[in-house]
Amino acid sequence: MPDSTDPNLSLLRLNAIGRLIRQAREAAGRSEREVARFIGIPAKRLSDFEDAKREPSLPELEAIAYFLDVPVAALVSDAEAKLVRPRPAQDFKSLISLRTKIVGARLKQAREEKGETLKDAAEALGLKPGQLTSYELGRRAVPITLLEKMITRYGVDVHDLLDLGIGQVGEAQLLARQRASLHAFDDEVRAFVSDPASRPYLALAMHLSKMPKEHLQGAARVLAMVTGASADG
Repeated sequence: MPDSTDPNLSLLRLNAIGRLIRQAREAAGRSEREVARFIGIPAKRLSDFEDAKREPSLPELEAIAYFLDVPVAALVSDAEAKLVRPRPAQDFKSLISLRTKIVGARLKQAREEKGETLKDAAEALGLKPGQLTSYELGRRAVPITLLEKMITRYGVDVHDLLDLGIGQVGEAQLLARQRASLHAFDDEVRAFVSDPASRPYLALAMHLSKMPKEHLQGAARVLAMVTGASADG
């Protein structure tokens, strides 16, 4: 979609694309300057895209979509844009305060389950008992390097502290983790998983994964009998 002076170019269409770009940018909490800097164009050029004064190219739309973490289709289609879940504004100050208390409580629980006294744990971590108490009660946030020492000492998995899938931030983290896991598979597997036509097979696999081992073995024997009979026939 190069710049053009074609009189037949639909201004309505350009307005729609510009609106979708602005909508995606604002939903991501990004400024025009941030997006423009990332894709290597002047902020005025991006502003012109959003105001329908200039037509973006496909590579530019791809770069914008990548930075805003949305499909390219969401920048050119209202229907696709509606499928993208906006990230609502959060009161992060309150959220961080609550999460600090939750993390502290879980660390205290892990210490007690290990059977370690407050005094012994504090000494091993290079803290005073009062400092450790402050962390466990959520009065102070645990610095990340100290947290790493704690989870190593208590035998806790850091993912147990993340609340994956709970709340807006937890949901975003879970999705990011799922994406990272998906990228670990080869291209053929990723293509199969992302194909809508594969959903019945994936649903079946999920169902089978929850079945007891003995039930799976029985199902496998029945399947072997059926396929064997079909082959003989």
